[in-house]
Amino acid sequence: MKVFIYPIESRGIKLIGIKSESFDKTFNTSVAKIPRHFWNKNYKCWCIPYDSSSWKLCQSLLQNYTLIKAKPAVHKPVSIESALPPDLLLQYDKYYTHLYIQRYSLNTIKTYKAAFLYFLNACKEKNPTDWTLEDVKNWLRNQIEQHRWSEAYQNTIINAMKFYYEKILNQPRSFWEVRPRKAFKLPGTLSKDEVTKMINVCTNIKHKAILSMIYACGLRISEVVHLRKVDVDFAQSRLFVKAGKGKKDRYIFLPEKLKIVLLVYLQAHPIKYWFYEGQEGGQYSVRSIQAIFHQSIEKAKVDAYATVHTLRHSYATHLLEAGVDLRTIQHALGHNSLKTTEIYTHLTDVNKSRTLSPLDMLELS
Repeated sequence: MKVFIYPIESRGIKLIGIKSESFDKTFNTSVAKIPRHFWNKNYKCWCIPYDSSSWKLCQSLLQNYTLIKAKPAVHKPVSIESALPPDLLLQYDKYYTHLYIQRYSLNTIKTYKAAFLYFLNACKEKNPTDWTLEDVKNWLRNQIEQHRWSEAYQNTIINAMKFYYEKILNQPRSFWEVRPRKAFKLPGTLSKDEVTKMINVCTNIKHKAILSMIYACGLRISEVVHLRKVDVDFAQSRLFVKAGKGKKDRYIFLPEKLKIVLLVYLQAHPIKYWFYEGQEGGQYSVRSIQAIFHQSIEKAKVDAYATVHTLRHSYATHLLEAGVDLRTIQHALGHNSLKTTEIYTHLTDVNKSRTLSPLDMLELS
C-alpha cells in the first residue's frame, strides 16, 4: 500500500503529514506509536513533528509500506459566503462587527464566531429571529444526542447564542435554563517532587526557563507567549503581565531562583522583543510550549494526564499549603472573584485529611 509523506504548516509550525491511499487499521496503529502525533482535520492526515528522530521512527514503523514523498499540502478553507444565504450572512456580519468594536480578545472572537456560524447553519429553514426558547431547547437536545457534545462545548454554543440574542437583538436574558448542570471539578495538580523532576530533566535552557516561569509565577500559557523583553524587571524583581485574561494587567513577584535560570537563558539566547522567541524569530508558539511540557512529563515519568495549565494550579496549591493568604493568591493569578481562587482550598483540605482516618486507630491483625 502507498503512503504519502509531505510537509505541511499548521498555525505557523512545520509538520510532517502522513496519509495512506486507503483506510488501513495497521497503518493507523503504527502512526499512533510516534510521539506527539495527531489527526489534522483541515488537511485530513496524520501529523508528526518535523524533526529527524520522528522521521526515522516513521520510516522504521512504516517499512512495509511504499513511502511516497508528495508536494506540500495546502489547506483551502471554505468561505463563509458560500455556506450561508444572504440574510444569514448579514446577521453574521453584524455579530462579528459587534464583537470587534467591543474589543473582545482575538481568541474570544474566534470561538464565538465559530460557534455562532455552527448555529446559523441550522437556521436556513427558519430565521434565528423567529426561533423560540422551545426551538433552542429542541435543537440543543438533538445536537447533544447526535454529536455527544461535552458540557464545555454546549456552554460555548449557548454563550455565542446569548451574545446574539441579548447584544445584537436586545432581547431579555433567557438562556440560563438551557445550560448543563454545573459540575464541581477540582483542578489537577502536581506535587513539589513531580515539578522538581519535570524541570530538572530539561536539558534545553529555554525549555527549562519557560516551564520554571509558568510554575514560579502561575502564568497562563497565553501570557507566556505574549511576554515581552521589557515586561521582565530584574531590578525590581517583578514580572508585568499585560492584558491577561479579561484584559487585566497585573504584576507578579519574580523569585530569585527563577532570575538565575532566566539570566542563564538570556546569555544563551539574546532576545530582541519577545522574551521567548521561536527558532526563526517572532513569537514563541503555544503548541511548542505544550510539546516541551509533554516531553518533560514523559522524561520525568510523572502524571501523564497533566497539561501546561496544571503548573498554574500547582503554583496556587503549593502557595496555599505554604500559608500564603487567599487574597494574595487571587491577585497573583489574576482572578476577578475570590470564589474562583477558593477552589484551591478544597485541594489543601484533602491533603490535611490524609493524616486523619479512623482505620489508623484500629488494631488490625
